[in-house]
Amino acid sequence: MHIELIEPHTHAGQLHAPGEILDLDEAAAQWLIERGAARPADPQPQTPIKTRKGD
Repeated sequence: MHIELIEPHTHAGQLHAPGEILDLDEAAAQWLIERGAARPADPQPQTPIKTRKGD
């Protein structure tokens, strides 16, 4: 699932800035959305940053 960050977020020791598009598994994406840290991204983001659970 593609999400757009609304606030800074650190994942696997790497800081991601607001506005970045991430490609996450459904559970991780929903967790960030429920926290208010992200929102669903447009269906076709320009350059998603791929991440995997456990990175």
